[in-house]
Amino acid sequence: MTRQRLGALALAAGLLTPAVTAAYFPPNIGMPPPPPVNGVPPDPFEPPVGAPLGEPEAPDPGPQPSVQTPEPASVVTALSGVAVAAGYGLRRRMKMAA
Repeated sequence: MTRQRLGALALAAGLLTPAVTAAYFPPNIGMPPPPPVNGVPPDPFEPPVGAPLGEPEAPDPGPQPSVQTPEPASVVTALSGVAVAAGYGLRRRMKMAA
């Protein structure tokens, strides 16, 4: 393996590692949810008070999952970058052989 190729691989790994790590391990995993904001405006779709008819209240949605998954686009982007680099190397090798 030549020095240029080794340098290119080290550069690619250095550039891809932060993006892939942030996708799989976002900085807010394990942190408590942020406190509610006091400046939230009131709900405009609240039913009028005192009316016997109207839509019933929606049930409580229950606990939400706490697991976060990486975005599929980041994995696809990383794989397509590897494929482009491999294609470039293959094309260059074919030109050198001809």
